[in-house]
Amino acid sequence: MQNEELEEKITMLEELIQGFVARMTIVETEMPEFLKIFLQQYKETLDRIASRIETANKRYDDAKIQQQIDEVKKLVATVPKVIGVKTSHHFGAWSTSLIIGVVVCFVATSLSVGTALYLNHQNDRLNDEAYNFWLVKALYPEVSKTIKKKLTTDPNALNQQAEKEMEKREAIIAAQAQLEQADKEEKAAKDNLEKARSDK
Repeated sequence: MQNEELEEKITMLEELIQGFVARMTIVETEMPEFLKIFLQQYKETLDRIASRIETANKRYDDAKIQQQIDEVKKLVATVPKVIGVKTSHHFGAWSTSLIIGVVVCFVATSLSVGTALYLNHQNDRLNDEAYNFWLVKALYPEVSKTIKKKLTTDPNALNQQAEKEMEKREAIIAAQAQLEQADKEEKAAKDNLEKARSDK
Protein backbone atom coordinates (compact mmCIF):
# COMPACT_ATOMS: atom_id res chain seq x y z
CA MET A 1 0.00 0.00 0.00
CA GLN A 2 2.78 2.41 0.90
CA ASN A 3 4.60 1.54 -2.31
CA GLU A 4 1.57 2.54 -4.37
CA GLU A 5 1.24 5.85 -2.49
CA LEU A 6 4.95 6.52 -2.98
CA GLU A 7 4.68 5.74 -6.68
CA GLU A 8 1.67 8.09 -6.99
CA LYS A 9 3.59 10.86 -5.21
CA ILE A 10 6.62 10.28 -7.40
CA THR A 11 4.56 10.44 -10.58
CA MET A 12 2.86 13.65 -9.31
CA LEU A 13 6.27 15.17 -8.58
CA GLU A 14 7.52 14.19 -12.03
CA GLU A 15 4.47 15.83 -13.65
CA LEU A 16 4.97 18.98 -11.57
CA ILE A 17 8.65 19.14 -12.53
CA GLN A 18 7.83 18.65 -16.21
CA GLY A 19 5.22 21.42 -16.03
CA PHE A 20 7.68 23.70 -14.24
CA VAL A 21 10.35 23.01 -16.90
CA ALA A 22 7.87 23.86 -19.66
CA ARG A 23 6.92 27.13 -17.93
CA MET A 24 10.55 28.07 -17.36
CA THR A 25 11.35 27.58 -21.04
CA ILE A 26 8.43 29.87 -21.91
CA VAL A 27 9.67 32.47 -19.42
CA GLU A 28 13.23 32.23 -20.78
CA THR A 29 12.13 32.64 -24.38
CA GLU A 30 9.46 35.31 -23.88
CA MET A 31 11.00 37.38 -21.08
CA PRO A 32 13.66 39.20 -23.19
CA GLU A 33 11.00 40.22 -25.72
CA PHE A 34 8.72 41.41 -22.92
CA LEU A 35 11.50 43.50 -21.37
CA LYS A 36 12.29 45.08 -24.74
CA ILE A 37 8.63 46.07 -25.27
CA PHE A 38 8.38 47.29 -21.67
CA LEU A 39 11.45 49.49 -22.06
CA GLN A 40 10.11 50.97 -25.30
CA GLN A 41 6.68 51.77 -23.80
CA TYR A 42 7.94 53.26 -20.56
CA LYS A 43 11.13 54.94 -21.74
CA GLU A 44 9.90 58.42 -20.96
CA THR A 45 8.62 57.37 -17.57
CA LEU A 46 11.90 55.66 -16.75
CA ASP A 47 13.84 58.74 -17.87
CA ARG A 48 11.71 60.91 -15.55
CA ILE A 49 12.25 58.47 -12.70
CA ALA A 50 16.01 58.46 -13.37
CA SER A 51 16.14 62.28 -13.35
CA ARG A 52 14.18 62.40 -10.07
CA ILE A 53 16.54 59.81 -8.56
CA GLU A 54 19.50 61.94 -9.61
CA THR A 55 18.01 65.06 -8.04
CA ALA A 56 17.14 63.09 -4.91
CA ASN A 57 20.69 61.73 -4.78
CA LYS A 58 22.04 65.26 -5.00
CA ARG A 59 19.89 66.26 -2.06
CA TYR A 60 20.88 63.16 -0.09
CA ASP A 61 23.78 63.29 2.34
CA ASP A 62 26.98 61.41 1.33
CA ALA A 63 27.59 60.31 4.88
CA LYS A 64 24.18 58.59 4.95
CA ILE A 65 24.96 56.88 1.66
CA GLN A 66 28.29 55.63 3.03
CA GLN A 67 26.52 54.45 6.18
CA GLN A 68 24.00 52.50 4.09
CA ILE A 69 26.83 51.02 1.98
CA ASP A 70 28.54 49.88 5.18
CA GLU A 71 25.29 48.30 6.39
CA VAL A 72 24.89 46.48 3.07
CA LYS A 73 28.50 45.22 3.34
CA LYS A 74 27.78 43.91 6.84
CA LEU A 75 24.65 42.23 5.56
CA VAL A 76 26.55 40.66 2.69
CA ALA A 77 29.21 39.45 5.15
CA THR A 78 26.53 37.61 7.15
CA VAL A 79 25.25 35.82 4.06
CA PRO A 80 26.70 32.27 4.02
CA LYS A 81 29.45 31.61 1.53
CA VAL A 82 29.07 29.12 -1.29
CA ILE A 83 30.01 25.68 -0.05
CA GLY A 84 32.20 23.71 -2.45
CA VAL A 85 31.24 20.11 -2.93
CA LYS A 86 33.81 17.55 -3.97
CA THR A 87 32.44 14.87 -6.21
CA SER A 88 34.12 11.55 -6.73
CA HIS A 89 33.21 8.44 -8.61
CA HIS A 90 34.01 5.04 -7.26
CA PHE A 91 33.23 1.61 -8.58
CA GLY A 92 30.60 -0.24 -6.65
CA ALA A 93 30.68 -3.95 -5.88
CA TRP A 94 28.63 -4.86 -8.94
CA SER A 95 30.71 -2.74 -11.34
CA THR A 96 33.99 -4.12 -9.98
CA SER A 97 32.66 -7.65 -10.43
CA LEU A 98 31.53 -6.78 -13.95
CA ILE A 99 34.94 -5.40 -14.93
CA ILE A 100 36.72 -8.43 -13.45
CA GLY A 101 34.31 -10.74 -15.28
CA VAL A 102 34.91 -8.98 -18.60
CA VAL A 103 38.70 -9.18 -18.14
CA VAL A 104 38.51 -12.87 -17.23
CA CYS A 105 36.31 -13.56 -20.28
CA PHE A 106 38.75 -11.67 -22.52
CA VAL A 107 41.75 -13.60 -21.16
CA ALA A 108 39.91 -16.94 -21.47
CA THR A 109 38.87 -16.11 -25.04
CA SER A 110 42.41 -15.07 -25.98
CA LEU A 111 43.89 -18.23 -24.49
CA SER A 112 41.34 -20.48 -26.19
CA VAL A 113 41.87 -18.78 -29.59
CA GLY A 114 45.66 -19.03 -29.20
CA THR A 115 45.41 -22.71 -28.21
CA ALA A 116 43.07 -23.41 -31.13
CA LEU A 117 45.47 -21.77 -33.60
CA TYR A 118 48.45 -23.65 -32.16
CA LEU A 119 46.60 -26.99 -32.27
CA ASN A 120 45.45 -26.26 -35.83
CA HIS A 121 49.06 -25.59 -36.86
CA GLN A 122 50.24 -28.81 -35.18
CA ASN A 123 47.38 -30.74 -36.81
CA ASP A 124 48.39 -29.45 -40.25
CA ARG A 125 52.01 -30.50 -39.61
CA LEU A 126 50.94 -33.97 -38.47
CA ASN A 127 48.64 -34.30 -41.49
CA ASP A 128 51.53 -33.44 -43.81
CA GLU A 129 53.76 -36.02 -42.13
CA ALA A 130 50.99 -38.65 -42.24
CA TYR A 131 50.44 -37.90 -45.94
CA ASN A 132 54.18 -38.24 -46.62
CA PHE A 133 54.26 -41.60 -44.83
CA TRP A 134 51.16 -42.69 -46.73
CA LEU A 135 52.96 -41.85 -49.99
CA VAL A 136 56.00 -43.88 -48.88
CA LYS A 137 53.71 -46.72 -47.88
CA ALA A 138 51.89 -46.60 -51.23
CA LEU A 139 54.95 -46.19 -53.49
CA TYR A 140 57.53 -48.16 -51.51
CA PRO A 141 55.72 -50.87 -49.55
CA GLU A 142 58.95 -52.71 -48.67
CA VAL A 143 60.45 -49.56 -47.14
CA SER A 144 57.32 -48.93 -45.08
CA LYS A 145 57.36 -52.56 -43.84
CA THR A 146 61.00 -52.16 -42.85
CA ILE A 147 60.22 -48.93 -40.99
CA LYS A 148 57.32 -50.54 -39.13
CA LYS A 149 59.45 -53.57 -38.25
CA LYS A 150 62.31 -51.42 -36.92
CA LEU A 151 59.85 -49.24 -34.98
CA THR A 152 58.48 -52.29 -33.19
CA THR A 153 61.89 -53.84 -32.45
CA ASP A 154 64.12 -50.82 -31.65
CA PRO A 155 62.42 -47.41 -32.02
CA ASN A 156 65.27 -45.46 -30.33
CA ALA A 157 67.90 -46.65 -32.81
CA LEU A 158 65.60 -45.84 -35.73
CA ASN A 159 64.90 -42.37 -34.31
CA GLN A 160 68.62 -41.70 -33.87
CA GLN A 161 69.34 -42.90 -37.40
CA ALA A 162 66.54 -40.68 -38.76
CA GLU A 163 67.85 -37.67 -36.83
CA LYS A 164 71.36 -38.25 -38.20
CA GLU A 165 69.99 -38.52 -41.74
CA MET A 166 67.97 -35.33 -41.28
CA GLU A 167 71.06 -33.49 -39.97
CA LYS A 168 73.07 -34.85 -42.91
CA ARG A 169 70.37 -33.73 -45.38
CA GLU A 170 70.21 -30.26 -43.78
CA ALA A 171 74.01 -30.00 -43.96
CA ILE A 172 73.92 -30.97 -47.65
CA ILE A 173 71.19 -28.38 -48.34
CA ALA A 174 73.19 -25.70 -46.48
CA ALA A 175 76.36 -26.62 -48.41
CA GLN A 176 74.46 -26.47 -51.72
CA ALA A 177 73.11 -23.03 -50.78
CA GLN A 178 76.66 -21.86 -49.96
CA LEU A 179 77.93 -23.30 -53.24
CA GLU A 180 75.21 -21.52 -55.20
CA GLN A 181 76.02 -18.28 -53.37
CA ALA A 182 79.73 -18.71 -54.13
CA ASP A 183 78.92 -19.40 -57.79
CA LYS A 184 76.84 -16.23 -57.95
CA GLU A 185 79.62 -14.20 -56.32
CA GLU A 186 82.21 -15.72 -58.68
CA LYS A 187 80.04 -14.94 -61.70
CA ALA A 188 79.52 -11.36 -60.44
CA ALA A 189 83.29 -11.01 -59.93
CA LYS A 190 83.98 -12.29 -63.47
CA ASP A 191 81.41 -9.87 -64.88
CA ASN A 192 83.05 -7.01 -62.98
CA LEU A 193 86.47 -8.08 -64.24
CA GLU A 194 85.27 -8.23 -67.84
CA LYS A 195 83.62 -4.83 -67.42
CA ALA A 196 86.82 -3.36 -66.03
CA ARG A 197 88.84 -4.81 -68.92
CA SER A 198 86.38 -3.56 -71.51
CA ASP A 199 86.49 -0.03 -70.03
CA LYS A 200 90.26 0.17 -70.62
